[in-house]
Amino acid sequence: MRNWILIILLFSFSCGTKTNKHDEEGIEEKVPLIDRIALEDLQGAPIMLNSLKGKVVFLNYWATWCKPCVKEMPSISKASKMLKDEPVVFIVASDEDLVKIQKFVSKLSYEFEFAHSLTSVFDLDIKALPTTMIISPEGKIVFNEIGGRDWSTDRNIELIKRFISTPN
Repeated sequence: MRNWILIILLFSFSCGTKTNKHDEEGIEEKVPLIDRIALEDLQGAPIMLNSLKGKVVFLNYWATWCKPCVKEMPSISKASKMLKDEPVVFIVASDEDLVKIQKFVSKLSYEFEFAHSLTSVFDLDIKALPTTMIISPEGKIVFNEIGGRDWSTDRNIELIKRFISTPN
């Protein structure tokens, strides 16, 4: 009787295990963050990040209801002006309803491009807003940070400039 119990236990454990071959087939490889970003301008035209290779992309995620997001916008605009002669593109994106974004920004005048994110911030693993990413000229995310800051300070301008000439 004891042998039968052992045989049944061994059989039941072996039925529940997978071989390496099955594990490899069952694994869904996670798509890199950069490839999950999908943006459009406020007129609905796609913004293709791969067309911006060769430039640094400053990509800031925000929301209309986020006070720190709105508070840092003037400093992003100032940084954009300060770096206007450099190969840097400033994009500020929200995944909120496009009409809501359009209405909100219609009252504003900044030196950067507003965008509608077609990818939810949750699908981009963004845990809080604002979140800023800097994408290298080679198309790699080299900076990813949560929280508002004054982007026009010398320290932050140097941070952005560092990625202009540094291959990553």
